[in-house]
Amino acid sequence: MRFVYSLIATANRVFDHCYSLGVRTAFARCGVRTKIGRRAKLVGPHLMHIGSDVVLGEDAWLNAKDDRGTHQPTLVIEDGAYIGRFVQINAWRHVSIGRQVLIGDRVFISDADHNYREGQLPIKVQGDRFVGEVSLMDGCWIGTGAAILPGVTIGRNAVVAANAVVTQDVPDRTVVGGSTN
Repeated sequence: MRFVYSLIATANRVFDHCYSLGVRTAFARCGVRTKIGRRAKLVGPHLMHIGSDVVLGEDAWLNAKDDRGTHQPTLVIEDGAYIGRFVQINAWRHVSIGRQVLIGDRVFISDADHNYREGQLPIKVQGDRFVGEVSLMDGCWIGTGAAILPGVTIGRNAVVAANAVVTQDVPDRTVVGGSTN
């Protein structure tokens, strides 16, 4: 029985490696030893720069959009970043994730929001828009289930606690939790 489990584990590692190799060609740039988790949904990968030694968890969803037509990357993930499972990142103009950043599972990060101008129309049909750049500076840690809203900078080596909703900048080497507004 151990042999069967060992064989399955080895087959999974080989499949994961092959999947990462196949997907990495879709990015504008992808560094060495970067691992892309299975079922990662990549929308606009040609607008994403991914560094070396990055881990993107299973079922993560990365959206990049060039709403100004510049053809420049709108999502930049630097070397050594870890992005957990089921993370969603929306980069309509610019989201940057620094070196050695740790992002837990089920985190939401966005530089955009849905429009709400017409009270009579469903939100779904009103579209979306860029609101403000998001920067996660080197070495910060974003806890499981946190939401980083548009226009926010998380400082170097700062910690955002699990399930926090961050609506304003977090200084370097600071720990925040709950809602920061």
